[in-house]
Amino acid sequence: MPLRTTPIKNLDDVRAFFDRLAPAYRDCHGRAEKLLRYRLGIIARLLEGTERGVLVEIGCGTGMHLFPLAEMFERVHGTDLSPVMIEQAESLRLRHPRAERIRLSVAPAESLTPVGDAEADAVLCVGALEHMLDQRQVLREVFRVLKSGGVFVCLTPNADYVWYTRLAPWLKLDTRHLSTDRFLGRKELSELLGSAGFEVERVGFWTFIPRGDMPAYLGRFLTLLDGVGRLLRIPSFRGGLYCRAVKRS
Repeated sequence: MPLRTTPIKNLDDVRAFFDRLAPAYRDCHGRAEKLLRYRLGIIARLLEGTERGVLVEIGCGTGMHLFPLAEMFERVHGTDLSPVMIEQAESLRLRHPRAERIRLSVAPAESLTPVGDAEADAVLCVGALEHMLDQRQVLREVFRVLKSGGVFVCLTPNADYVWYTRLAPWLKLDTRHLSTDRFLGRKELSELLGSAGFEVERVGFWTFIPRGDMPAYLGRFLTLLDGVGRLLRIPSFRGGLYCRAVKRS
Protein backbone atom coordinates (compact mmCIF):
# COMPACT_ATOMS: atom_id res chain seq x y z
CA MET A 1 0.00 0.00 0.00
CA PRO A 2 1.43 3.43 -0.92
CA LEU A 3 2.57 5.65 1.92
CA ARG A 4 0.27 8.26 3.45
CA THR A 5 1.94 11.17 5.23
CA THR A 6 0.91 11.83 8.84
CA PRO A 7 0.44 15.52 9.74
CA ILE A 8 2.75 16.68 12.54
CA LYS A 9 2.52 19.86 14.62
CA ASN A 10 5.10 19.30 17.35
CA LEU A 11 7.37 16.82 19.12
CA ASP A 12 4.43 15.27 20.97
CA ASP A 13 2.91 14.29 17.61
CA VAL A 14 6.19 12.67 16.55
CA ARG A 15 6.36 10.78 19.85
CA ALA A 16 2.77 9.58 19.47
CA PHE A 17 3.44 8.39 15.90
CA PHE A 18 6.35 6.20 16.97
CA ASP A 19 4.55 5.01 20.10
CA ARG A 20 1.77 3.68 17.84
CA LEU A 21 4.32 2.09 15.51
CA ALA A 22 6.43 0.42 18.21
CA PRO A 23 4.45 -2.78 19.03
CA ALA A 24 4.63 -4.03 15.43
CA TYR A 25 7.81 -2.21 14.37
CA ARG A 26 9.77 -3.97 11.60
CA ASP A 27 11.70 -3.30 8.42
CA CYS A 28 9.09 -3.17 5.67
CA HIS A 29 11.42 -2.46 2.74
CA GLY A 30 12.50 -6.03 2.00
CA ARG A 31 13.92 -9.09 3.75
CA ALA A 32 14.57 -7.69 7.20
CA GLU A 33 17.50 -9.92 8.21
CA LYS A 34 19.33 -9.43 4.91
CA LEU A 35 18.87 -5.65 4.99
CA LEU A 36 20.01 -5.50 8.63
CA ARG A 37 23.21 -7.43 7.80
CA TYR A 38 23.86 -5.05 4.91
CA ARG A 39 23.44 -1.93 7.07
CA LEU A 40 25.55 -3.39 9.89
CA GLY A 41 28.31 -4.05 7.36
CA ILE A 42 28.28 -0.40 6.30
CA ILE A 43 28.24 0.75 9.93
CA ALA A 44 31.18 -1.52 10.82
CA ARG A 45 33.26 -0.08 7.97
CA LEU A 46 32.43 3.49 8.98
CA LEU A 47 33.37 2.73 12.61
CA GLU A 48 36.79 1.34 11.69
CA GLY A 49 39.56 2.87 13.78
CA THR A 50 37.12 4.11 16.43
CA GLU A 51 37.81 3.56 20.13
CA ARG A 52 35.55 0.76 21.36
CA GLY A 53 34.53 2.23 24.69
CA VAL A 54 31.07 3.81 24.55
CA LEU A 55 28.63 3.87 21.62
CA VAL A 56 25.48 6.00 21.75
CA GLU A 57 22.69 5.46 19.24
CA ILE A 58 20.12 8.23 18.82
CA GLY A 59 16.69 7.22 17.56
CA CYS A 60 17.52 3.61 18.42
CA GLY A 61 13.93 2.35 18.14
CA THR A 62 13.69 -1.25 19.30
CA GLY A 63 17.47 -1.67 19.21
CA MET A 64 17.85 -3.57 15.95
CA HIS A 65 21.24 -1.96 15.24
CA LEU A 66 22.26 -1.26 18.82
CA PHE A 67 22.12 -4.82 20.13
CA PRO A 68 24.46 -6.41 17.54
CA LEU A 69 26.97 -3.60 18.19
CA ALA A 70 27.09 -4.49 21.88
CA GLU A 71 29.60 -7.16 20.86
CA MET A 72 31.97 -4.45 19.56
CA PHE A 73 31.84 -1.91 22.42
CA GLU A 74 32.36 -2.01 26.17
CA ARG A 75 29.07 -0.18 26.62
CA VAL A 76 26.23 0.88 24.31
CA HIS A 77 23.53 3.40 25.13
CA GLY A 78 20.37 3.67 23.05
CA THR A 79 18.09 6.71 23.20
CA ASP A 80 14.72 7.32 21.59
CA LEU A 81 11.97 9.87 22.14
CA SER A 82 9.31 7.11 22.16
CA PRO A 83 8.74 5.44 25.54
CA VAL A 84 7.01 2.51 23.85
CA MET A 85 9.98 1.94 21.53
CA ILE A 86 12.27 1.86 24.58
CA GLU A 87 9.88 -0.54 26.34
CA GLN A 88 10.10 -2.90 23.36
CA ALA A 89 13.88 -2.55 23.32
CA GLU A 90 14.11 -3.23 27.06
CA SER A 91 12.20 -6.51 26.70
CA LEU A 92 14.76 -7.59 24.09
CA ARG A 93 17.71 -6.33 26.16
CA LEU A 94 16.80 -8.65 29.02
CA ARG A 95 17.35 -11.65 26.71
CA HIS A 96 20.58 -10.32 25.18
CA PRO A 97 23.82 -12.19 26.10
CA ARG A 98 25.52 -8.82 26.69
CA ALA A 99 22.60 -7.24 28.54
CA GLU A 100 24.89 -5.73 31.17
CA ARG A 101 26.62 -3.63 28.49
CA ILE A 102 23.38 -2.07 27.23
CA ARG A 103 21.63 0.99 28.61
CA LEU A 104 18.38 2.46 27.24
CA SER A 105 16.89 5.91 27.83
CA VAL A 106 13.86 7.88 26.72
CA ALA A 107 15.16 11.17 25.30
CA PRO A 108 14.68 13.18 22.11
CA ALA A 109 17.89 13.57 20.12
CA GLU A 110 17.63 17.35 20.48
CA SER A 111 18.17 17.00 24.24
CA LEU A 112 20.34 14.03 25.18
CA THR A 113 20.18 14.69 28.91
CA PRO A 114 20.93 11.05 29.89
CA VAL A 115 24.32 11.31 28.13
CA GLY A 116 27.13 13.35 29.67
CA ASP A 117 29.55 15.73 27.97
CA ALA A 118 32.35 13.95 26.08
CA GLU A 119 31.05 10.54 27.17
CA ALA A 120 30.85 8.73 23.82
CA ASP A 121 33.54 7.37 21.52
CA ALA A 122 30.96 7.04 18.74
CA VAL A 123 27.41 8.16 18.04
CA LEU A 124 25.20 6.34 15.55
CA CYS A 125 22.00 7.39 13.80
CA VAL A 126 20.27 5.07 11.33
CA GLY A 127 17.09 6.02 9.51
CA ALA A 128 16.11 8.58 12.14
CA LEU A 129 17.74 11.95 11.39
CA GLU A 130 15.15 12.66 8.70
CA HIS A 131 12.37 12.45 11.33
CA MET A 132 14.04 14.81 13.83
CA LEU A 133 12.46 18.26 14.02
CA ASP A 134 15.61 20.31 14.72
CA GLN A 135 18.49 18.64 12.92
CA ARG A 136 20.95 21.44 13.73
CA GLN A 137 20.28 21.05 17.45
CA VAL A 138 20.58 17.27 17.14
CA LEU A 139 24.07 17.61 15.64
CA ARG A 140 25.07 20.09 18.34
CA GLU A 141 24.04 17.52 20.96
CA VAL A 142 25.93 14.77 19.15
CA PHE A 143 29.02 17.02 19.14
CA ARG A 144 28.59 17.68 22.88
CA VAL A 145 28.41 14.03 23.92
CA LEU A 146 31.35 12.90 21.77
CA LYS A 147 34.88 12.75 23.09
CA SER A 148 37.60 14.59 21.19
CA GLY A 149 38.38 12.35 18.21
CA GLY A 150 34.97 10.69 18.52
CA VAL A 151 33.05 9.66 15.41
CA PHE A 152 29.49 10.32 14.25
CA VAL A 153 28.09 7.77 11.78
CA CYS A 154 24.76 8.38 10.09
CA LEU A 155 22.69 6.50 7.50
CA THR A 156 19.76 8.47 6.10
CA PRO A 157 17.75 8.81 2.86
CA ASN A 158 19.32 10.79 0.02
CA ALA A 159 17.26 13.92 -0.74
CA ASP A 160 18.61 13.96 -4.30
CA TYR A 161 17.28 10.45 -5.03
CA VAL A 162 15.29 10.39 -8.27
CA TRP A 163 12.38 8.77 -6.41
CA TYR A 164 12.01 11.82 -4.18
CA THR A 165 12.83 14.50 -6.76
CA ARG A 166 11.14 13.18 -9.92
CA LEU A 167 9.20 9.93 -9.87
CA ALA A 168 7.05 10.27 -6.74
CA PRO A 169 6.05 13.91 -7.50
CA TRP A 170 5.18 12.92 -11.08
CA LEU A 171 3.07 9.99 -9.83
CA LYS A 172 1.60 12.14 -7.02
CA LEU A 173 2.74 9.66 -4.35
CA ASP A 174 3.75 10.59 -0.81
CA THR A 175 7.37 10.01 0.21
CA ARG A 176 7.37 11.28 3.80
CA HIS A 177 6.05 9.35 6.79
CA LEU A 178 5.68 12.60 8.75
CA SER A 179 4.80 15.97 7.30
CA THR A 180 7.89 17.37 9.07
CA ASP A 181 10.32 14.80 7.60
CA ARG A 182 13.35 16.50 6.08
CA PHE A 183 15.65 14.57 3.75
CA LEU A 184 19.20 15.81 3.23
CA GLY A 185 21.42 15.74 0.17
CA ARG A 186 25.17 15.26 0.24
CA LYS A 187 25.98 18.97 0.21
CA GLU A 188 23.39 19.93 2.84
CA LEU A 189 24.41 17.12 5.20
CA SER A 190 28.07 18.17 4.93
CA GLU A 191 27.18 21.80 5.61
CA LEU A 192 25.09 20.89 8.67
CA LEU A 193 27.89 18.77 10.08
CA GLY A 194 30.41 21.55 9.47
CA SER A 195 28.19 24.12 11.17
CA ALA A 196 28.06 21.88 14.27
CA GLY A 197 31.87 21.77 14.42
CA PHE A 198 32.52 18.39 12.76
CA GLU A 199 35.20 17.52 10.27
CA VAL A 200 33.53 15.42 7.57
CA GLU A 201 35.75 12.49 6.64
CA ARG A 202 33.45 10.55 4.36
CA VAL A 203 30.10 11.02 2.66
CA GLY A 204 28.76 8.45 0.23
CA PHE A 205 25.79 6.45 -0.96
CA TRP A 206 24.24 3.12 -0.03
CA THR A 207 21.38 1.00 -1.34
CA PHE A 208 18.12 2.17 0.16
CA ILE A 209 14.91 1.48 -1.73
CA PRO A 210 11.77 2.31 0.30
CA ARG A 211 9.79 -0.62 -1.13
CA GLY A 212 7.29 -0.54 1.70
CA ASP A 213 6.27 2.98 0.70
CA MET A 214 5.42 2.26 -2.95
CA PRO A 215 3.80 -0.24 -5.33
CA ALA A 216 5.89 -3.37 -5.98
CA TYR A 217 6.56 -2.58 -9.64
CA LEU A 218 8.22 0.69 -8.65
CA GLY A 219 10.42 -1.13 -6.16
CA ARG A 220 11.64 -3.46 -8.93
CA PHE A 221 12.33 -0.51 -11.23
CA LEU A 222 14.26 1.37 -8.56
CA THR A 223 16.30 -1.76 -7.82
CA LEU A 224 17.47 -1.71 -11.44
CA LEU A 225 18.27 2.00 -11.18
CA ASP A 226 20.26 1.38 -8.03
CA GLY A 227 22.40 -1.18 -9.85
CA VAL A 228 23.06 1.31 -12.65
CA GLY A 229 23.81 4.01 -10.08
CA ARG A 230 26.37 1.80 -8.32
CA LEU A 231 28.06 0.86 -11.60
CA LEU A 232 28.14 4.33 -13.15
CA ARG A 233 28.39 6.30 -9.89
CA ILE A 234 25.17 8.25 -10.39
CA PRO A 235 24.19 9.71 -6.97
CA SER A 236 20.60 10.46 -7.96
CA PHE A 237 19.98 6.73 -8.55
CA ARG A 238 21.03 5.86 -4.97
CA GLY A 239 18.41 6.11 -2.23
CA GLY A 240 20.69 6.17 0.81
CA LEU A 241 23.28 8.64 2.07
CA TYR A 242 25.91 7.89 4.71
CA CYS A 243 28.51 9.94 6.53
CA ARG A 244 31.42 9.62 8.94
CA ALA A 245 32.29 12.84 10.76
CA VAL A 246 34.86 13.45 13.51
CA LYS A 247 34.96 15.79 16.48
CA ARG A 248 38.45 17.30 16.42
CA SER A 249 40.17 18.93 19.39
